[in-house]
Amino acid sequence: MRSFRFTLLLVFGSVLIASCRKQDPVITDTGFLHGAYISNEGSYNNSNGSISYFDVDSSKMINHVFEAVNGRPLGDVVQSFAVAGDKGFIIITNSQKVEVVDLKTFTSLGVIDSLEYPRSFLAVDSKKGYLTDGNSTGHVFVIDLGTLKITDTVYCGSGSGSMVRFKNTVIVANAGGWGNDSTLTVIDSGTDKVIHTWMVGMNPTDLLVDKNDQLWVLCVGKVVWNPDWTIGTETPSSLVAIDPQTGSILQSQDIGAVGDFYWPLHIDTNKNRDRVYYLESGGIYSRSISNGNKAGDPFIRGSFYGFGNDPSTDQIYALFAPSFTTSGWMFRYHPDGVKIDSLEVGIGPSQIVFN
Repeated sequence: MRSFRFTLLLVFGSVLIASCRKQDPVITDTGFLHGAYISNEGSYNNSNGSISYFDVDSSKMINHVFEAVNGRPLGDVVQSFAVAGDKGFIIITNSQKVEVVDLKTFTSLGVIDSLEYPRSFLAVDSKKGYLTDGNSTGHVFVIDLGTLKITDTVYCGSGSGSMVRFKNTVIVANAGGWGNDSTLTVIDSGTDKVIHTWMVGMNPTDLLVDKNDQLWVLCVGKVVWNPDWTIGTETPSSLVAIDPQTGSILQSQDIGAVGDFYWPLHIDTNKNRDRVYYLESGGIYSRSISNGNKAGDPFIRGSFYGFGNDPSTDQIYALFAPSFTTSGWMFRYHPDGVKIDSLEVGIGPSQIVFN
């Protein structure tokens, strides 16, 4: 049986011709439901952010998927992508909205709009999800996955961003927004109420849980700007492991240096969840989750804007943004850091999600 993706060949043609590297659509029976989704921020204030879809089985890339299917652009600054069942949630920060698509066809199912500064979406269960929003006053919107309506609001710290589930809780990183924060907000996902606020490093921006149930928090450090936009105060970025049930700090390691002007935004883990990967100046680093086993030199060198680990193959996908006016690239690596290939994506690729 031919899939919907094959019938979209003519629609994609006009989009793909504009790309330096053309890829043929992939024939499967699941549409865009399974694969990798790359969030391409686009050029600020130009409304040219996009989603690239990569079929892992055939190694084929399709760029500008949303525009090709729906006949309109996504918007300004595509921040992130999230999967909830058979739906995809595309967070567009500067357009202050979330586009929701059917992952089988990538057709639009609706828009969540009138937002301030949306950052991240997380499916809590089959009926609801959480959407972080806001800068100076951060909050989490509770979203009904059936109606795509906001049903409640949970108030957090400044610049609420990335989230992770742990048992019956959702833990929110308060990244500071345009200021500074050093807290995690713990929400009871059954009642949608805040039950804890934990102190970690300055401006926590990403989270993951390892195989030993340690919660790893990437903290970008504190930055205070002078009136002329030079940096007045800066502290190193850090990687902190805490007990997700008590908030007690178990490990802490500085991973950046004052003056490097590089603020890592993402961490990930390998298939076995016994290593933590993070992006810093120089490339992608890897360290054991064991106490005292620190990262050394980057095991994948490069100037990347984002990355992710494929949990089914353990391959690392690194995202390169040469500028915010031209197409970016996705590089694939074996778990040992040996390069596999490279494929062209949209402008400013910053995040990759696997499903």
